[in-house]
Amino acid sequence: MPRALHQLVESVTDTYTVVTEHARPGNIRPSLWEINGLCGERWFAKQHVGPKLHRREVDAYRKWTVSLGADRAPELIASNAETRTVLVTAVPGRSLDTLRLPAEQERKAYEQAGELLARHHTAAADEPTANMTEDAWDSTAAKLLDEAASHVPEHEITMVRALVKEPPPRLPQVATHGDYMPKNWMWDETEQRLRIIDFERAELQPAARRDFSRLRYRILLQRPDLLAAVHHGYGRQLTEEELAACQAYAALDTLDSLSWGITHHDIGLADEAHTMLENLRQESGARMWGGWGS
Repeated sequence: MPRALHQLVESVTDTYTVVTEHARPGNIRPSLWEINGLCGERWFAKQHVGPKLHRREVDAYRKWTVSLGADRAPELIASNAETRTVLVTAVPGRSLDTLRLPAEQERKAYEQAGELLARHHTAAADEPTANMTEDAWDSTAAKLLDEAASHVPEHEITMVRALVKEPPPRLPQVATHGDYMPKNWMWDETEQRLRIIDFERAELQPAARRDFSRLRYRILLQRPDLLAAVHHGYGRQLTEEELAACQAYAALDTLDSLSWGITHHDIGLADEAHTMLENLRQESGARMWGGWGS
């Protein structure tokens, strides 16, 4: 474990055991280190690769995760901005993407995911926000289209270019998680209870920017039962404007994820990007025959 993480843990306790390293995909993503304290405490320590990720995660723990309710997310124990390190409590359960649950239990987990997402989205109701300008959207789209050209077939580039031609509708900004996927949902089968982890990409964004666009195009469009469960937990369906925004954001996210996955040898992310491309293609074709779907 890096010395900076030892120093952070030692600011909390003199006696601890480093249990194991949980490596993460890609060659520039930080590992997580599992640590046991003297009196049975379980913690995770992480050193962020940059100040932005560190600031986002610390801010989320200090301001937003309380909105999820008691014991629904880790607690921040210590942090150091200079070394970009954090120490958080471990939560019960296993990552949902590693589990094969009975259908009823899986729907229950996704319903709780929708409920917790709704709570998180309301956590920054009083904070000032700023929307992406049309110029910023155009420049971002042009950059990602150019970067993806060597990784994506021309017909796919043509489809994505059509989907991002116009900026998404302007929507209210909320406290987003930023990577709200089953890998960051810890499901406790004994308690039948879901908890959320990993807030390093949490920021003020439209709900459709990443939270809903990734869920929709990586998982939910192929699982109408889970789509219904998420929105039942969330308390409502998406509006037409939110659906349009989801599609535009997903198109850009697909290119970004594919380029990142290939460049950094993250095969899982590249596969998710291909899934998004396929779902975008199918949905675009279905729209010609009437409607977004629910």
